[in-house]
Amino acid sequence: MKLTAGKGRRLASIGIALLVFAVLTALAFLLLKVVGERDMLESRNDAERIMNLLLAGLRDHEDFGSAIENTEQLRNKVVGVAAYGMGGERIYAWGATPETWRTSLPMDMTSGPLRVYLNKPENNSIALLFRPFRAPPPHFPGRRNNQGMGPGREMRATSGFLFTTLMRTEIMYLEIREPEFWRNRRIESVLFPLMEAGLAALIIFIRTIIVRNADYRRRFEEQKNLVVLGTAASTLAHEIKNPLLSIRLQTRILEKTCPPGAQREIGIINDEVERLSALSHRVGDYLRDPAGNPTAIDPSEVAIEVGKRLCGRNILQASGTPPPMVDMDPERLRSVLENLVRNALESGGPEEGISMEACAEVGGARIDVLDRGSGLAPEFSGSAFVPFSTTKSRGTGIGLAICERFVTAAGGSIKLENRQGGGCRARVVLPGSKASA
Repeated sequence: MKLTAGKGRRLASIGIALLVFAVLTALAFLLLKVVGERDMLESRNDAERIMNLLLAGLRDHEDFGSAIENTEQLRNKVVGVAAYGMGGERIYAWGATPETWRTSLPMDMTSGPLRVYLNKPENNSIALLFRPFRAPPPHFPGRRNNQGMGPGREMRATSGFLFTTLMRTEIMYLEIREPEFWRNRRIESVLFPLMEAGLAALIIFIRTIIVRNADYRRRFEEQKNLVVLGTAASTLAHEIKNPLLSIRLQTRILEKTCPPGAQREIGIINDEVERLSALSHRVGDYLRDPAGNPTAIDPSEVAIEVGKRLCGRNILQASGTPPPMVDMDPERLRSVLENLVRNALESGGPEEGISMEACAEVGGARIDVLDRGSGLAPEFSGSAFVPFSTTKSRGTGIGLAICERFVTAAGGSIKLENRQGGGCRARVVLPGSKASA
């Protein structure tokens, strides 16, 4: 249940993080879109303003080119201006302009009022194409007389450009420089992915902190419960030892005085006393300081000793490079291997199928306890190291929890896995001794 609840919480946190990311992404996209539209409208407004300045410049200049060349604002802004006739041919041009407007805009502009804006990122510019009005030219006041040209001559010059060029124009083309607009567009195109990556990293970071804080709170509550449980278990284990000692003494007296027919019942009492004594000893082991007093020891020697004591023979087999020395309390390592070998003996397989392997691992030593028993049940794989979790009818469920506690305190790792051909492998990996490094 705890695993299912934890997985549900993680999936919920991932879903919330994705939802927040989607909402913030949409807001960022909308913001950039609004800013882009504002910049686009400003650039188009610039094109309309420059076109108006060009038309107004005809009051003092003979054509668009002379107006541009004699006006600094226009000269800095205009890339090119052109007028095109009915068939798309160019009848007037200044600067860089296309031969025909059809190459810039592949659509029909020969009917109806129309204004089209073209983006030209390769030139950092935008172009305006429109159809000028069909009306008599406006009357432009002449230049001042001190310019050496009277009003009549000026009117004739201006009217000449108007009548010979503009009145025959079907499409006007104006291209202006907009470096700031395109710089902003490029910045936005780079900024949006960076902003998305930063936003994703921020959300992942915040989610990680929230999940870790939740885990810390859960562990803190578990630790508080373990403190209460540990105190009770320690007191209980201590109180159990004295009655067990009295029972054991009394059964020894009964063995001498009772008839032979009662010896079986006395043996059952002794077995149960031993089981309770082992349970109190294991509870005490679990509550002890898991690190103990680490010293540099040879794991092979401890494995040989445990095998001879529990199986009556040396069950350690040579496997690759001999393991190096490890830093661990000898009693803690002995307890770990004893628990694993006892589990192997209780697995239901043949005793001759039980063995141990010890060899060098990258950065340390590896010890495997092998058996040919029933193997690891699938429903037990996730809770194998949880205290008091067991599939045995007479098991206590604390041996593997002790193993994990001691091995983790030594900086190592432990895992269980099924073997090919049947049975189970308990693998303990410990870091090498710093003294022998």
